[in-house]
Amino acid sequence: MSRNCAYESSEMNKLLGETLRLGGFDLTDKGVACCHWTSADLLLDLGCGQGATVSYLDKTHGLKAVGIDPSQKLLATARKNNPDNTFQIGSGEAIPFPDDLFQGVLSECTLSLMTDMTAALKEVYRVMKNNGTFFITDVYARNPESLEAMKVHQFESCMRGLYDLKQLEDDVESAGFEIILIEDYSELLKQLLVKTIFEFGSMNAFWQKTGGACAAGFQDALKMCKPGYYMMIARKVE
Repeated sequence: MSRNCAYESSEMNKLLGETLRLGGFDLTDKGVACCHWTSADLLLDLGCGQGATVSYLDKTHGLKAVGIDPSQKLLATARKNNPDNTFQIGSGEAIPFPDDLFQGVLSECTLSLMTDMTAALKEVYRVMKNNGTFFITDVYARNPESLEAMKVHQFESCMRGLYDLKQLEDDVESAGFEIILIEDYSELLKQLLVKTIFEFGSMNAFWQKTGGACAAGFQDALKMCKPGYYMMIARKVE
């Protein structure tokens, strides 16, 4: 079955801006501070979208990062806006780089888009140097018992990929990482809700514009899951 990509829509861009995620660069700044990356480190932006974070890391923090994304449309924008940075087609499940290359990997509201979470975590572990840090921000279900109802909706959005945070913690640790920090930022979702209703009239109207026919009934299923938002930092250990 074909899947609409909500992140390629003009409505998503209007709502979330160039970063295409909650929190903008504020949480990125927190991650940089907690991970203690330096100009000598090479970083990977997993799901770089339009390249905003790669550019921001370079210009604001003096950090070198490369970006990968499965969307040719978003990568075209990234390359046009950031000609001095490196962007490649690729997915979290098949990262197109050699082993032990990156000191840090950023996955900001993109881990929930992976079709195979286990494979993606293994790939991040593979390309990361020992003691490297994995910075994640994403959505989760505060009521994970209702996640089954989300599976019928076939379009690409982080909200479509809500997961059980406790299960994710187990999966991250099973992949070889040590979790060193988890913080909750669910308040950002409340702010986004208000903004969405102001811009589009209702959440249902927004999902219909970004997900098309695939989004019918999506908001009702989403409310049952009670979405939350978190930041996690994990370290690769051997």
